[in-house]
Amino acid sequence: MTRRLALLLLAAGSLAAGRDAVVLPAGTTVAIRFLQRVRSGRDTVGTRVLAQTLSPLVYDGCIVVAPYTQVVARVTRSRAGHLFGGRGVLALHFDSLEVRPGEWLAIAAVLDTLEYTRKADLRDSGTIYGSRASAASRAVPLGIAGAAGLDLGPFALLGGYWLARRGPAARIVTGETGALRLAAPLTVRAGSRCVPVSSARALPPLPPLPEFVPRSETKSGRLSGDPINLVFLGTAADLDTAFLRAGWVGAQRGSVRTVTKEIVAGLANRQAIGAPLSSQYFQGRRQDLAYQLSGPNARFRHHARLWLLDSLTGYWVGTASHDVGVRVNPFKGRFTHRINPDIDHERERIVKELEATGCAELVEYRTLPDATTWGRNTTGQSFVTDGRSAVIRVHACPPPAGTLVRGP
Repeated sequence: MTRRLALLLLAAGSLAAGRDAVVLPAGTTVAIRFLQRVRSGRDTVGTRVLAQTLSPLVYDGCIVVAPYTQVVARVTRSRAGHLFGGRGVLALHFDSLEVRPGEWLAIAAVLDTLEYTRKADLRDSGTIYGSRASAASRAVPLGIAGAAGLDLGPFALLGGYWLARRGPAARIVTGETGALRLAAPLTVRAGSRCVPVSSARALPPLPPLPEFVPRSETKSGRLSGDPINLVFLGTAADLDTAFLRAGWVGAQRGSVRTVTKEIVAGLANRQAIGAPLSSQYFQGRRQDLAYQLSGPNARFRHHARLWLLDSLTGYWVGTASHDVGVRVNPFKGRFTHRINPDIDHERERIVKELEATGCAELVEYRTLPDATTWGRNTTGQSFVTDGRSAVIRVHACPPPAGTLVRGP
């Protein structure tokens, strides 16, 4: 089997060596991640927008453009929301791609998908329209005003405001993922040999991993929480740097001030950057580190909780999930975020985003003893997983300018 694989790779290398260039057809899609925010009406036509690829460009099973390279777009249309609910419009045209360090190619590409934009609001041309709130949500303030017994004058004034206010802007937030689609064929100079898609990198061996129960839990230990799906090897400072360079921030401690800010952000439909996370426990300890990436408003966020497993080897274990909405318990008067039950998707996101920084690399996927493949977390929400944990090695990197990280 090993000899057969070697012959196949040799043959593929010979084919690539005899080919000067490869042509990627129009319609080819590439996963990307935006490195800056864009908003219709604020960012004008011609504004430069920087993104990063998350997947390689592949031809005949060979990687012709590695992942985690930069791609540049320009704003070609930008219109703010109109009065009486008219939606904002935003269009981007991708015009250049870094195929190798310092080597750029002209491309013609448009947006194909966008994480926080509904399919109905993204046209085939790559034009984005602001997501309009439902009629029910727009009527809520009027209902509150009526229930409060306001006089006809203020009631009519409030109703007129909600009817006449500007429609939503089209926007892209920092860290948002999606895909671009080539609108024209792309010719790429072939390398000297084929790099197979399944090629593995040689990494130093890992220290033995201590045994542990791969689930978080409540403080009392009576309820199990999220399954462990991340294992890190490195220092707290290196973890801080890797997540910060990926655009994630540390979650703040819960307090009256931070919780109030999150509630206000939710009511105003704004981002809640650094909002506190609920506490989960591992081996009797609250999370040692917590990171999050905010979505377009307080209902959406990506987050990870980490615990130090072994200070001698530098092992950390963690859980990751994606908040996609809010649930309200009317009997307890509490609200909690609703998660995407497919937690493997969040695990893969963190792997790609940390690798993209150059400060981390995936070592392997490992199925831990007693790992679960389905269940419910501490708030009763269900999840499904393949039961594997991503083992990631982080190393020292310079932190982003103007940021502080904890000491080793």
